[in-house]
Amino acid sequence: MFENIRGDLHRKREWFLKEKSWFVRNIRIFMEPGTIAVIVYRYGRWVHDLPVPVIKQILNLFYLVGKAFVVLGLGIYIPVRANIGKGFTIHNFSGIFICEATIGENCIVFQNVTIGHLRGQPGPPRLGNNVFLGAGAKVLGQITLGNNVAVGANSVVIGDVPDNCTVMGVPARIIARETQWIDEKLQGRGNNY
Repeated sequence: MFENIRGDLHRKREWFLKEKSWFVRNIRIFMEPGTIAVIVYRYGRWVHDLPVPVIKQILNLFYLVGKAFVVLGLGIYIPVRANIGKGFTIHNFSGIFICEATIGENCIVFQNVTIGHLRGQPGPPRLGNNVFLGAGAKVLGQITLGNNVAVGANSVVIGDVPDNCTVMGVPARIIARETQWIDEKLQGRGNNY
């Protein structure tokens, strides 16, 4: 749990708070709604995986209070059955719904994103590593997004997307292949999002 939380905080500092003050990077980060939601999810996942039933039930009460605050107060729903790799970052908050999806490492989510099932399809989406979901993006159905995929704002993805692609539109279509958005960002050439 703590290793994943450290990875989540590191990714958020690296991508969004790198040039901010010490106070913002080390204190205020824990007051941001996206950070709170991710920490509550990590805690809930840890409690969910505990093997001791009595301790699990006691600790689960704290998780339920935290989850109620995150869902009702912040508008973010992440179930403990979701399998999310470290480096998970919610930059803005509100209107975020994530089903029991499998999400790789270093996923960035903006506001009003939905990752969910489609009626008639039995499984949830699978997202690779280094996936960027712009504001209002929807990833729906039993589909796979590859590694290093960027989904544009307000796009609706209902089909598989290969590695290193940028998709946009309703329904989403590939607009760029072999994109290196993550490398450009890490080297300081990309947008500051």
